Order: sequence, then structure tokens, then C-alpha cells
Amino acid sequence: MNEFGSQGDGDGQEIRGRMAWQQAIKELLGAPGAVISMYSPDFSDWPLNQADVIAALDAWGQARRQPCVRMLARHFDVVQRDAPRFAQWRTRFAHLVVCHVLPEEFAAPQECLLLRNRGLLALPSQAFRLGSWCSGARLHAAVGLFDQVWQQSEPGFPAQALGL
Repeated sequence: MNEFGSQGDGDGQEIRGRMAWQQAIKELLGAPGAVISMYSPDFSDWPLNQADVIAALDAWGQARRQPCVRMLARHFDVVQRDAPRFAQWRTRFAHLVVCHVLPEEFAAPQECLLLRNRGLLALPSQAFRLGSWCSGARLHAAVGLFDQVWQQSEPGFPAQALGL
């Protein structure tokens, strides 16, 4: 067992516990590559308000010019309330981030953070946060499912609140 509470190496490597889950997300968001796709019902267990995550996203976003982040949730109220740093980042980089809400009547994919060549998938667990690294065929399948669900979703979490 390593410092992240996981066993083994590579595809299928298990992530055990909330802190290990958050550390894995931080690792992926630290150097995400060209495209980021992420789904969580509400992102409550994600480290989106941590200064180092926002600094990494700032550095990454500076070189981007077109939308390359797809963020899908059932509800974004937790992000707006508990992750003000991320909400501000989302506003500054609105040209990169497309957020959608998945209506309750549609089945959700596994909670995930998917990059071009690596990803993190949540696994069902009653006792604690559990996840698994994925790549290759598992990653391709997860991206395919994400894409299908994305097509059923609706725009949400606008970068700017319009009002009178």
C-alpha cells in the first residue's frame, strides 16, 4: 500500500479514502493535458477550492484558446457555495469551460475525471471513498459513456450571473 492508500501500479490501481481521492484529482489537474472531462453529482469530495489546484489550473489555462473543459453535475450549488476559488476560476476562464447539468431522469456515468490518456473513476462503496485509475480500453469506454450522457445534459453553472 502506498501513500495514496492504493495498491499496485497502472490501470485499475485502487484509490482508497477521501484524502487519496482528492490527491489523485490534484495529481490529474496538476498536468491535465489538452482536454478535461469530469462528472460528479455535486463535486462535494473534490479539492476544487484548494489554492494549489487553482494555481495549476491557472497555469494550464493560460495557453488555451478554445473550450477544453467539460464539467457535468446533477447540481452545481455545492461548487458555488463551497469552492469560491474554483467559481472565480470558472469565470476567468469561461472561454475554456463548458458546464452542463444532468437532469435526474437520466442515468449518470461513474463519477470521473477523464483526460486524454489517463483517468480516475469512482467505484461504489458504502464504507469509504473508493476509486480506480484507468487508461487504454477502460478510459476509452469511460469517455464514450461520458460523451453519451453529455448529449442528454443541458447547459448549467453559467460563468456570469445575469440580472437586472
